[in-house]
Amino acid sequence: MMMVPTLVSVRPRGRAVVLVLLLTAALVMGTQGACDAPPRFSFAELKEDYLHNRTFSTSEVVEYRCRPGYMRNYKARNTYICEKNSWKGSNNFCLPKLCSYPGEPTNGRLVEIEQFTFGSIANYSCDTGYRLVGNSQIRCVIKDGHVTWDGNTPICEPIPCLPPPKIANGDHNRGDVALFTYGASVTYHCHTDSRGRKLFSMVGDASIFCTTTDNVNGVWNKPAPECKVVSCREPQVEHGRLQSRYRAEYTYGDTVVFDCEFRYVLLGSDTSMCQEDGSWDPPLPQCQRSSCDDPPDVQNAVKARLAGNLFPVETVITYECQTGYEFSPGVVTQNINCLPDYTWTEIPPPCKRISCPNPATKRGMHISSWGKKDTYVMGDRVQIICDPGYVFKDSDDYVVLQCTNDGTWNQEAPECIAEPRCPKPVIDHGREVYKSKNDYTVGTQVKIECDEGYMISNQESITCRADGNWFPTLPYCQQACGPPPQITHGLDINPTSSFFHYGYRMKYGCAAGLSLIGDESIYCTSEDGVNLEWSGPAPECRVVRCPKPVVENGEMVTPQHTFPYGTSVRFYCKNGFTLHGDAESHCTADGSWQPALPKCQPVKCRVPKNKENLQISSHKEEYEFNETLYFTCKQSGNPTEMSLTTCSTGGSWMPPPNCKTLHACKKIHQIRETFECGVPLAELRTLLEVQKLYLEIQKLEKDLGARGSRSWL
Repeated sequence: MMMVPTLVSVRPRGRAVVLVLLLTAALVMGTQGACDAPPRFSFAELKEDYLHNRTFSTSEVVEYRCRPGYMRNYKARNTYICEKNSWKGSNNFCLPKLCSYPGEPTNGRLVEIEQFTFGSIANYSCDTGYRLVGNSQIRCVIKDGHVTWDGNTPICEPIPCLPPPKIANGDHNRGDVALFTYGASVTYHCHTDSRGRKLFSMVGDASIFCTTTDNVNGVWNKPAPECKVVSCREPQVEHGRLQSRYRAEYTYGDTVVFDCEFRYVLLGSDTSMCQEDGSWDPPLPQCQRSSCDDPPDVQNAVKARLAGNLFPVETVITYECQTGYEFSPGVVTQNINCLPDYTWTEIPPPCKRISCPNPATKRGMHISSWGKKDTYVMGDRVQIICDPGYVFKDSDDYVVLQCTNDGTWNQEAPECIAEPRCPKPVIDHGREVYKSKNDYTVGTQVKIECDEGYMISNQESITCRADGNWFPTLPYCQQACGPPPQITHGLDINPTSSFFHYGYRMKYGCAAGLSLIGDESIYCTSEDGVNLEWSGPAPECRVVRCPKPVVENGEMVTPQHTFPYGTSVRFYCKNGFTLHGDAESHCTADGSWQPALPKCQPVKCRVPKNKENLQISSHKEEYEFNETLYFTCKQSGNPTEMSLTTCSTGGSWMPPPNCKTLHACKKIHQIRETFECGVPLAELRTLLEVQKLYLEIQKLEKDLGARGSRSWL
């Protein structure tokens, strides 16, 4: 606030100074809040009344008028007001005028733009095979005070080619055609004699077609073929066979196919073609020897692992003597090789019958009389028995041997030794509970059992063997843990024993819907190094509950208060919100909701795009639920009418901003309002029939009046 000093008694000169101060203060107060020149726009200009002012006071208003090419948008003010040193107002009070649809050329297309407004450019292009005649662009400009296009729609004409080239000794099939355009093709053929016999061969592709490389001028896609006289010599390959059809004469383009006789291999390409210079390309192949003949048979032997009937160099054939035969003592296989000259190395001799030596040559044994022979051949069986006072070291009372196909016995004759005894088994914290004999001679079986609180380390039964040792080795009794503690509502651990060795681990689990509280497992251990015990108590199984699920701006379809394991909840969103995520979630065994709870997010509607005859009035890109938007439909012969649409559930506009369906939607709403008046359906039907009858009477009277006028004339 500016303070003005109080005037007391002052001199004349002092009064003048005070007056100057007062005028200066008034001027300063008057200029506070003034604005500079109003903003300038490309689409509008200030009216002449405001062009010469340089400053404007607060609340002063200026008015604009649209420049040529633009028209007033009466939904926005065309004025600006000076407020606090700046201008306030809308900048969309002028809209560009629309040009008419510029049209599309035949065999071409118009590159679409959103609107044909003042300043916009229409671009044209032609279809493949056509070229543009005229300008490829026209612009919406002002001409004689109106918006119009600055040029005509171009045309698209076919791209032409020069006539196809002529060839010697041949013609093409389109000789009667004068003009060739893009895509046209011709096919050449060579001349024949009067009897139709072929005199020339065509070198190159028979057909060519008109194409383009610059989309303006036409060219032929390749050179024309040639008609020549070409002859190739008769193809011959030693040890080869001609697979293709035989010809008395081979000319350009003829193809031959060869393969080789059995045990010969093809070197080179199996296919060759007669070329324009009279040669074969690729060169004719060669057939080279690739295998020895079949290997000969050997008496009493078979050829092992024989794969196929081809035997290339270094192939090895193995002969194996039949069961009970050999080439020489201990030798039952011999090999032959395929040499570089495709012959076999020396063939082995026949196989002879195998024999075994006398098996009973050790002290304290003999052969039973029923199998005794002078010579033993493959398959013979003998029984070996220990002499009285001797027993087999590792087996029972007797052993049976068999002569095998390699000239040896199927096992070595065991050793007969003086009959041994085993020592009495002594085990700490253990005792004998069964013995098959009164003494501990060979074959005695003993069963061992441990004292209470101990476990046996190995098998509980042992047998005295011929070597004087127990088999398996003597076990020992080790201290053990008792049965593990049980768990309520847990899975059945079903232990297979009453005692458990040191380090044994017991794992617990809970039934579905329950959670494990405590350690998942305990193990058998020792605190003092002497006594065994379980490492801890058993865990507990408790009921699982999930927290109450809360979705902001959402509700449960079926409200609940508790949520135990396995419970399912389903959500929906309040009006004006949309669901993101899975609508249904389940309480899982770990007390969490799976899948994750959804979210309810506000409904958003995107501003619809301007279409044909549809204009949208919007100052933002996105609208919230229940917000409204104005639009207009431009119809020929009818005044422009402004309509209202609302952002609805699901992010859609209702009614839809569509000029084609707007009139039908209004009719539907009128009918709906009529039904909402409470008029009964039967009464409404009567009213409609009366109205229909009234309209028919009016039409009849009008027709009679018109007919009377004609008769009077």
